[in-house]
Amino acid sequence: MKIVEDLFIVDVFQDAEVIAGHAGLKRVVESIEVSETPDVINFLAENSLLLTTGFAFKDDPLALGKFISQMSKHPCAGIAIKLKRFIDVIPKEVVDLANSLEFPIIVIPPSLTLGNVAHQLLSFLWNNKIEELFYAIHIHKKFTDMMIKGYNLQSLIENLGYFLKNPVLLLSPLGDIVSFSQHFHKENMKNMKEHVESLFKKNIENYSEKSMITIDHPNSTNSSISLNIVQVKTMHPYPSLLIIFNAEKLPYPSSQLAIEQASTVISFTLLKNEAIRESSRLLENNFFGSLVEGNIDLKEEIIYRGKQHGLIEKAKYLCIVFQIDGEKQDTFLQSDLMTRNRSYDFLYELFKKSIIKINKESILFIKNRFFVSIIQMTNDCLLTSIKKELEAFQEEAYNTLKVSLSFGVGNFVNDVTYIPITYSEAVDAWKQGEELYQRKFINLYETKQLIELIHLIPKENLKNFYENTLRSLAYPKTKDEEDLINTLIVFLENNCEITITSKKLFIHRNTVKYRIAKCEGILGYLVHEPQNSLHLRMALLMRPIFTKTGGI
Repeated sequence: MKIVEDLFIVDVFQDAEVIAGHAGLKRVVESIEVSETPDVINFLAENSLLLTTGFAFKDDPLALGKFISQMSKHPCAGIAIKLKRFIDVIPKEVVDLANSLEFPIIVIPPSLTLGNVAHQLLSFLWNNKIEELFYAIHIHKKFTDMMIKGYNLQSLIENLGYFLKNPVLLLSPLGDIVSFSQHFHKENMKNMKEHVESLFKKNIENYSEKSMITIDHPNSTNSSISLNIVQVKTMHPYPSLLIIFNAEKLPYPSSQLAIEQASTVISFTLLKNEAIRESSRLLENNFFGSLVEGNIDLKEEIIYRGKQHGLIEKAKYLCIVFQIDGEKQDTFLQSDLMTRNRSYDFLYELFKKSIIKINKESILFIKNRFFVSIIQMTNDCLLTSIKKELEAFQEEAYNTLKVSLSFGVGNFVNDVTYIPITYSEAVDAWKQGEELYQRKFINLYETKQLIELIHLIPKENLKNFYENTLRSLAYPKTKDEEDLINTLIVFLENNCEITITSKKLFIHRNTVKYRIAKCEGILGYLVHEPQNSLHLRMALLMRPIFTKTGGI
């Protein structure tokens, strides 16, 4: 059953104007009549809409009032008049009467013929499939216009809910709610929205392959609700999901075709948003890539350029790097370049959502093969809490994408100019983790002690330095030489203080003086001079490498 209001989705009626009887647009319309005779009232079918030029009333337009009263009693659906042919304007008295009777008076554009209008309206009334097609085209035109005008996703979904007169949700590929119709502003619908989101996030992979599911109603133990699922595909490796509630009860002429037309426009809007994000991401990658490489020296430039990408001026900064383990082993990467890039995009969005749980001001970008995040903290944050969130994301990525990820985590720094340092630490931590654990690790960077740095120097170079610094004391052969070395070690550890050294070794001060003088004679230089003292300290740190005094 159609009403007058439904006719306005037909192309020929889209520019028609209701000038009176707006409240009567809910009148049932079952047929279309075309007539110019004043006695047509005797031949009109009930619930018919009359199309006319008003020829019968050209000499007395006020007579339309009596005619409209008769049509309203009959009852008829309304009257559509083509003005400017025989009647230029509908008298105010007639308009007022039509309003009081709630009887629609519709003005047909002068460019249209009554025959064409009648033909399209009759086709619309008589053929349900054609009507559904018209409605789908109407929806497509409306949504295309909205997209061109720059309507955002939320507005598109709200309008779709309005046209379908049913609740509508748009879910991201991860199952998060992106947009929702006005229905969910009602208090009793808020928990419904949360219930659906929770269900889909737990089993998004399974639900995305279905066209319809039935779920328990969260507000009632004895009722259920059906959800129509429409995939909205973009360049993303996984589709967004358009959820229509109780689609089998859509008011006529809404149809699956209308939903598909709307979803196509929503898909284009998502594609546009993805292109904008990709452009923005490219700029971020270029800037932060240069920053962590140390190519931006001036602090003022870092802050000025960084602000537009979310960099905070005064904070503590920490870098996290991660990448997918074992490219050759993972089917995730056994694909063409385009598919791989889209999968990386998906991983990017998944991590961005997770990293916000650690810190809302977190920055994410891609540097070479690494995903890199800069955590920005204005208060203290424990590395243990960061590691806990990374473990949760690591597990989620494995469950969702079937890939294992490994992380390197740097230390906090207090200045934007030191960000390259924490980045370098994170990369070193990742490389060290790869050597130790190989897969699915989270390795925190530990500041290297001097002895660790010594280990990085080739052993031959160390040996030359060690022997040149300690001379014959490098390899003591007698107890006296051992005593000299031990006294030298304690003497240097206590900043060349003779009294403290004597107390710690339980020997006389003069004995300390004697032994140090003997050492200086063997070494050929003064022990207490800063440069010599530094060299001696370093050489003595290397001693366990070349003697049997224990390991480092």
